[in-house]
Formats: sequence, structure tokens, C-alpha cells
Amino acid sequence: MTARRWMGILGMVLLGAGALAPTTLFAGTDGFTLDDIKLQSASALVDICTVEPAHEDYAAALGFCYGFFEGAIRYQQAIAGADIAQDLVCAPVGTTRLQAVEVFVGYMRENPQFASEGSIDAIYRALMARWPCAAPQ
Repeated sequence: MTARRWMGILGMVLLGAGALAPTTLFAGTDGFTLDDIKLQSASALVDICTVEPAHEDYAAALGFCYGFFEGAIRYQQAIAGADIAQDLVCAPVGTTRLQAVEVFVGYMRENPQFASEGSIDAIYRALMARWPCAAPQ
């Protein structure tokens, strides 16, 4: 199967998952605009990941959110698997992308001092705080 076909399948899965996501996680946020997709800060990613289901760009925002998390996690797995870096996040087996997004959003709401940092940095800051890895021996 070609990479382009896999990307198409992944996109459809992400959009489908977004339609099934619980609305309670995303309730109460109306600050999303398409300009947030430029990801100038972690707060822009929070806006994207918490867009209201009634928003006209809900499917696009949620697909972008989940895709961004998937890419961040896959990158970390790739570099850890290449023996050039250690695991940064050690989430339990079966942890979902939705759970990772919930951890990120909750962490950012509790730690607004990190709102201006880069999105990837903030993701790993939040996930490492929730699911740290054991120190290498």
C-alpha cells in the first residue's frame, strides 16, 4: 500500500474519530479560528483541540489536532526505536490519542505559564508529567 493511500486512510480515521469524540472535553471554548492552525503557540493548539462541535470548522480542527498528536507520538517512537534517544513518554498500553489530548488540554489549563511555548514542547511537557519514563540505568 502506498504512503499516499495510508495518509488518506489515516485522515478518514481521524475525521471519524473526531465525530465520535465526547463533547464534554471540547465544551466552553469559542476562541478557535483557522489562523490557529499556524500553531504560533501551545495555546493555539489548545484552541484547535477544544473547538466546539457546532463550529463550522469542527471536523477540520479536530482532525488537525489528532493528526498533530499522532505525528508527535510517531516521531518520538521513531527516534526512540533508532537508539539515538530514549523514550520521553511512557503511557500505558492502550492509551488513546483522545486521552493524550485530554491530558494536554488539562495540563495547559492548569499551567498557563506555558501557553506561549511551542506546541510540540508543550505536548511533551504535559505527557511527560502524566506518564514519565523510568530513568535510564
